[in-house]
Amino acid sequence: MTHYNASDWTYFLLLAIIPTIFGQYVFNVLLKSIGATTVSVGIIGEPVLAIMLAYLLLGETISAFQFVGGMITLLGMLTYFWLQTLRYSAHKNLSH
Repeated sequence: MTHYNASDWTYFLLLAIIPTIFGQYVFNVLLKSIGATTVSVGIIGEPVLAIMLAYLLLGETISAFQFVGGMITLLGMLTYFWLQTLRYSAHKNLSH
Protein backbone atom coordinates (compact mmCIF):
# COMPACT_ATOMS: atom_id res chain seq x y z
CA MET A 1 0.00 0.00 0.00
CA THR A 2 2.97 2.34 0.32
CA HIS A 3 4.54 1.88 -3.11
CA TYR A 4 2.05 3.99 -5.08
CA ASN A 5 2.76 7.43 -6.52
CA ALA A 6 0.71 10.46 -5.47
CA SER A 7 -0.95 10.48 -8.91
CA ASP A 8 -2.07 6.86 -8.35
CA TRP A 9 -3.65 7.82 -5.03
CA THR A 10 -5.44 10.69 -6.79
CA TYR A 11 -6.90 8.23 -9.29
CA PHE A 12 -7.88 5.84 -6.49
CA LEU A 13 -9.64 8.66 -4.67
CA LEU A 14 -11.44 9.85 -7.80
CA LEU A 15 -12.50 6.28 -8.64
CA ALA A 16 -13.86 5.89 -5.12
CA ILE A 17 -15.73 9.21 -5.00
CA ILE A 18 -17.07 9.94 -8.51
CA PRO A 19 -18.74 6.62 -9.36
CA THR A 20 -20.16 6.35 -5.84
CA ILE A 21 -21.65 9.84 -5.69
CA PHE A 22 -22.70 9.98 -9.35
CA GLY A 23 -24.01 6.42 -9.33
CA GLN A 24 -26.07 6.91 -6.19
CA TYR A 25 -27.46 10.18 -7.53
CA VAL A 26 -28.51 8.56 -10.81
CA PHE A 27 -30.10 5.61 -8.97
CA ASN A 28 -32.07 7.96 -6.70
CA VAL A 29 -33.35 10.00 -9.64
CA LEU A 30 -34.35 6.84 -11.50
CA LEU A 31 -36.04 5.35 -8.44
CA LYS A 32 -38.34 8.37 -8.27
CA SER A 33 -39.39 8.08 -11.89
CA ILE A 34 -39.35 4.41 -12.96
CA GLY A 35 -39.40 2.28 -9.81
CA ALA A 36 -37.09 0.00 -7.87
CA THR A 37 -37.61 -3.21 -9.83
CA THR A 38 -36.85 -1.61 -13.17
CA VAL A 39 -33.74 0.12 -11.79
CA SER A 40 -32.59 -3.20 -10.28
CA VAL A 41 -33.01 -5.02 -13.58
CA GLY A 42 -31.03 -2.26 -15.31
CA ILE A 43 -28.21 -2.60 -12.78
CA ILE A 44 -27.89 -6.30 -13.66
CA GLY A 45 -26.59 -5.25 -17.09
CA GLU A 46 -23.62 -3.36 -15.64
CA PRO A 47 -21.17 -6.32 -15.65
CA VAL A 48 -22.16 -7.20 -19.22
CA LEU A 49 -21.49 -3.60 -20.29
CA ALA A 50 -18.14 -3.67 -18.45
CA ILE A 51 -17.13 -6.83 -20.31
CA MET A 52 -18.13 -5.31 -23.66
CA LEU A 53 -16.25 -2.07 -22.95
CA ALA A 54 -13.14 -4.00 -21.84
CA TYR A 55 -13.29 -5.93 -25.11
CA LEU A 56 -13.73 -2.83 -27.26
CA LEU A 57 -11.48 -0.36 -25.44
CA LEU A 58 -8.85 -2.49 -23.73
CA GLY A 59 -8.52 -5.43 -26.09
CA GLU A 60 -9.62 -7.97 -23.47
CA THR A 61 -10.91 -11.33 -24.59
CA ILE A 62 -14.38 -12.62 -23.84
CA SER A 63 -14.58 -16.23 -22.70
CA ALA A 64 -17.36 -18.53 -23.84
CA PHE A 65 -18.70 -18.55 -20.26
CA GLN A 66 -18.83 -14.73 -20.20
CA PHE A 67 -20.48 -14.60 -23.60
CA VAL A 68 -23.18 -17.14 -22.75
CA GLY A 69 -23.80 -15.57 -19.33
CA GLY A 70 -23.97 -12.12 -20.88
CA MET A 71 -26.44 -13.24 -23.51
CA ILE A 72 -28.64 -14.89 -20.87
CA THR A 73 -28.50 -11.73 -18.77
CA LEU A 74 -29.35 -9.48 -21.72
CA LEU A 75 -32.16 -11.82 -22.79
CA GLY A 76 -33.63 -11.70 -19.30
CA MET A 77 -33.38 -7.91 -19.19
CA LEU A 78 -34.92 -7.62 -22.65
CA THR A 79 -37.79 -9.89 -21.62
CA TYR A 80 -38.47 -7.85 -18.48
CA PHE A 81 -38.40 -4.50 -20.31
CA TRP A 82 -40.55 -5.88 -23.14
CA LEU A 83 -43.16 -7.15 -20.67
CA GLN A 84 -43.10 -3.80 -18.87
CA THR A 85 -43.73 -2.05 -22.19
CA LEU A 86 -46.64 -4.38 -22.96
CA ARG A 87 -48.08 -3.84 -19.49
CA TYR A 88 -47.74 -0.05 -19.84
CA SER A 89 -49.38 -0.13 -23.29
CA ALA A 90 -52.26 -2.27 -22.04
CA HIS A 91 -52.81 0.02 -19.06
CA LYS A 92 -52.66 3.10 -21.28
CA ASN A 93 -55.20 1.60 -23.71
CA LEU A 94 -57.58 0.65 -20.88
CA SER A 95 -57.55 4.20 -19.51
CA HIS A 96 -58.77 5.66 -22.78
